[in-house]
Amino acid sequence: MKHFLVINPHSFRSQESLNKIIADINNSFSGMPYDIHISRYSRDAIPVIHRYVSGCPKEEIVRVYAVGGDGILFDCLNGIIDLPNAELTSVPYGTNNDFILAFGDNVNGYINDRFRDLKTLSLGPSHPVDIINCGSNYAMLEVNIGLIGQTSISKDKIISRIPEKILRGNVGLAYSLATVWALFKKDVLDQHYTILLDGEDLSGSYCHIKIANNACNAGSFTPNPYARPNSGSLEVTLTSTASKLKIIKAMGDYNKGHSEKHDFFIHKRCRKLEVKSDRLMSVMIDNEGFYTDRITLELIPGGIKFFAPEDLDFVDYSYKAYK
Repeated sequence: MKHFLVINPHSFRSQESLNKIIADINNSFSGMPYDIHISRYSRDAIPVIHRYVSGCPKEEIVRVYAVGGDGILFDCLNGIIDLPNAELTSVPYGTNNDFILAFGDNVNGYINDRFRDLKTLSLGPSHPVDIINCGSNYAMLEVNIGLIGQTSISKDKIISRIPEKILRGNVGLAYSLATVWALFKKDVLDQHYTILLDGEDLSGSYCHIKIANNACNAGSFTPNPYARPNSGSLEVTLTSTASKLKIIKAMGDYNKGHSEKHDFFIHKRCRKLEVKSDRLMSVMIDNEGFYTDRITLELIPGGIKFFAPEDLDFVDYSYKAYK
């Protein structure tokens, strides 16, 4: 078995913090075959991982560690696709580390600490995880179309204009400004989509469509409490066109997993979803935002193996749903 650790340096506040995690890696993997790659920019790690794993014997397991947040986890996922001898995990040092919350609430940093214990993590068992085929990309967490997709795109533009020293303590401000901006884009709040969900026609006007493979979002929210990354189905929430006031009032309930209190949310499950529009759609795949006029999403059950500390397994968040 080999270990390949991919680090997002932007997840660390200083060079000293980055040096500390590298020292921890060197200490934890002493005597084991391992290598480190420091990612230079978004998607930089994808071909690097693919070359590294492909260069190993097919019978040798290669464990890939995404050291940072959900952004570098997305890169690592797309780097191991179609490589059966690769296994993936997350070492959480990012702003958001939502995927590992599938293993439990991060009370007092418990889940983060378990996944940061590299020695223990390296020995943990692997779990089959469903992933989403999004055409040329793959996702582990979710796909958002409409309001949150536009929020992601706007957030990236806002963040690019904020000095890093200021940004580190005000990431929430960037999200808030992006949300307000998206709420005032009428073409996002009232867009007509042609939708086929496992063959069922759900075409209509929506302000937001969310396809979830994981219950948790933004660290403390559970907007899709029925979603689990090994359930064999995707949780879909379609938000019908509504007034800004209705949307704002419902946000608290939505983030808590109580969107069923409101009649403009439609809940479905599926394995395949086809969405297109006569206008460009605002789309976010995991943490990547972009525009397109059509997208096809299909679940791949057990598409990858994800390893975790030995006594952890996926938890059921449905108890948080609205009853």
